[in-house]
Amino acid sequence: MNSIQEVLGNDPRFQADKVSDEELEAWRKSIEEKDRLNVIKSIKRNREKIYRLDSVWGTSGEQTFTFQKWNPKVQPNQKLAHDIWKKSADITKRMFDSNFNVLFYGEAGTGKTAMVLAIIDALKQHSNKLSMFVSVMDLRELIMYDFNDNEAAIKIKNIERSMREVDVLILDDFGSEAGGMKNEGSATERLQQFWFRVAEARQVKDKDGNKRYSTIVTTNNDRGDLERMYNKKIVSRLITKKAENTVVFDGLDDVRE
Repeated sequence: MNSIQEVLGNDPRFQADKVSDEELEAWRKSIEEKDRLNVIKSIKRNREKIYRLDSVWGTSGEQTFTFQKWNPKVQPNQKLAHDIWKKSADITKRMFDSNFNVLFYGEAGTGKTAMVLAIIDALKQHSNKLSMFVSVMDLRELIMYDFNDNEAAIKIKNIERSMREVDVLILDDFGSEAGGMKNEGSATERLQQFWFRVAEARQVKDKDGNKRYSTIVTTNNDRGDLERMYNKKIVSRLITKKAENTVVFDGLDDVRE
C-alpha cells in the first residue's frame, strides 16, 4: 500500500517542501478534528432550533431576562431579593457541570419566571446545555383540544419528544392547569398520562449513575397541593425535595405592573 506521502506526491501543495508521514498524519488528524467540531456545532444548532420551535410560551410570546436585570431595590425586603438572586445564580453555576431538579416556589408576580429566564440565558452564554421553556397552562390547552385536529396532535407529539430529551426543561406555573392554587381537584387522566411519560423519561441516568437531564419547575402550589393534583409518582420525579435546589420566593411582593 502506498504511503500518504506517495499518494500526495504529485500534489503541488506538497512538492515545495518535503514533509514526513508523521507530519501528514498530524495534518490529517487536525482536519478530521475540525470536521468533527463543525458537525457537533451543526447538530447543536439544529437541536436548539427544534427546542425553540417546540417551546410553549404564553400569550406574550417568547421572553428573555438576565441575572444582570434582577433589581433587589424594587422589593421592600431587599436582602431577601438579593439572597434569592444569589442562590439562583449558584444553582445555575452548578448546573453547568451537573444535572438535578430545581423548584422555584412562591406567590404569583414575585419573579419566579424572570429568574428561570435568567437561567436560560446563562446556560446559553456559558455552557453547552440546551433548554426548553413550557408554559404549563398553555400546554394544557394544546393537549386537551387536539382530539379532532391532526396537525395539533402532531405538534403535541413533537413537543413531548423534545420535553423528554432536552438538557434543561423549564415547567412554568406547574399546577395551574389542574385548577389553580389551593385547588382540591386533580389533573385529568390524559394530563396525568402525559406528565408521567415526560417525568419518567427524564429519570434516565448515564453510565456513571448521574442524572442526564435537569428539570426546573416554578409553581404557586406547595407539595401537598401538587400531590392532590397529580399522581405522587409524577411529583416525586419532577419536584425536588432538596433544600439546596429549592428557591422560596415567599416574602417578596408582586411587582407586576
